[in-house]
Amino acid sequence: MINRLFIISVFLSTSLLKAEPAVSNAELSRKLDLILGKVGGLEERVGKLESENIEVKNEVKAVAKTANEVKAASKSLYLPKDRKEKQSFFNKLKNEIYSQEAKDSGPWAQKESWSDVRNNLTRFQIRKKLGDPHEVKLSLQPRIDQVYLYSGDLNGDGKKEHGIVNFFRDRVVSYQSPF
Repeated sequence: MINRLFIISVFLSTSLLKAEPAVSNAELSRKLDLILGKVGGLEERVGKLESENIEVKNEVKAVAKTANEVKAASKSLYLPKDRKEKQSFFNKLKNEIYSQEAKDSGPWAQKESWSDVRNNLTRFQIRKKLGDPHEVKLSLQPRIDQVYLYSGDLNGDGKKEHGIVNFFRDRVVSYQSPF
């Protein structure tokens, strides 16, 4: 009896199914081309995303490395607790900042630049060798009509060093190196 019911149900179900209309090879080929085009586009997008992912990972590594370096540097920074030690620390820091500022203010802060200075050079030649002076003064002394002053704390001791170049009729007549 079960076999009969099974056979009848199979017969009824197959008779109810409608047959699909015949599909031509050209239609199948067109649909396959569409699918392959979409797959190719997806592969291209995945490739771009993977390369961008690699770039992002490299940037994250660089940032992490920099962050670790900053953490290590900040751990080695010691700020004293005692008031006198703290004041001394900040004074030394201030002197170092002023010293670096003076060293960066031009070629006058280098010993080699002063070794090229000699009598009879023009103002233009001095500016070329030492840079622009920090101050230009007129002199009341005979045989000196203009003075170029260069000054700054070059050695970080809190005292300014001075370089002086004296001119008479646009020529160096004397000079004093800060070194």
